[in-house]
Amino acid sequence: MRHNKNIWLNKIAVAILFLLLQGIAIFLMTRYSVTQQAGIVHSLNVGHYYLWERQQMMGKYFNLNTVNRELSEENMRLRTELLTYQTHTQHTSPFDTIFSCINAEVVQKTTSSLQNYLIINRGSNHGVEADMGVIGNQGVVGIVRDVSPHFSRVISLLNTNLPISARIEPEGATGFLTWDGRSIYTGTISDMPQHSAIAVGDTAFTSGYSQIFPPHIPLGVVTSTTIAQGTFLEAKIRFFQNFNTLRYVYVIKNMHRQEIDDLILMP
Repeated sequence: MRHNKNIWLNKIAVAILFLLLQGIAIFLMTRYSVTQQAGIVHSLNVGHYYLWERQQMMGKYFNLNTVNRELSEENMRLRTELLTYQTHTQHTSPFDTIFSCINAEVVQKTTSSLQNYLIINRGSNHGVEADMGVIGNQGVVGIVRDVSPHFSRVISLLNTNLPISARIEPEGATGFLTWDGRSIYTGTISDMPQHSAIAVGDTAFTSGYSQIFPPHIPLGVVTSTTIAQGTFLEAKIRFFQNFNTLRYVYVIKNMHRQEIDDLILMP
C-alpha cells in the first residue's frame, strides 16, 4: 500500500512540475519572442471574438419575444387599417370605422381531433367577447367561443361543426366553407349554384354576410370542383392558413355588431 501511495505522489509531483515548466516557457515566449507573442495574442483575439459572437447570438435569441411582440402590434395596426379600407370601399360612409383588431398569442392549440380549438392570451379584460372572428397572417383561424378575464377559447376552422360563409372570386358564387376532419390543409365550400363558373386556381374569401368576419379575408385556393347530389356545386380548397405554425392571431371586433343584431331581431 505504501509503495502504491508513493507512486501516486510521484505522478502528482511530475504533473505539477510539467505545468510549472509549461508556464515558464509560455512566459519566456511572450516576453522575448515577438513572433510567438503575436501568435498568442492572435489566438486570444480569436477566442475573444468567438465568445463575443456567441454572446451576441444569445442576446438576439432572448430578444426574439420582444421583437415578435412589436411585430405583432405593428401587424395589428396595419390589419385594422386594411379592414377599415376594405370596409370603406363597400359602404357609403367613408368616415365610419366598423372593424378593429386585438392582437393575441396562441398559448395552446389542437389539430388532431374533429373539434379542434385554440387558447389565446387575450380575454374580457382586453375587449374580447364571444362570437368574435379570429384571423392569422395568412387567413381565417376561427371564432371565439368562451372568454375569461385573461384568456379565450377559439373554435378552430379545423372543426367539423364550424361553417364559414365564403365567396369565390372572380365568379362571386357564395357558399359555406366546412372542414371534413381529414387533412388540416383542405376544406370544402358547398351549396353553390350548379351553373357557377368556378375554376381551379380561383381564390376563396369570407363573404361578409355575417357580422363575425369582414368581407375579403383570405380562406384558400380552389383545387377541384364536383357536383354534389346532382344539384349543387362543391369546391375543394387548400387553406392559406397553416395551423401547424400558427402562433400570433388577431381578434376582429365589429364596432356596430350589437346595433345590427338588434335590427335583425326586431319583429
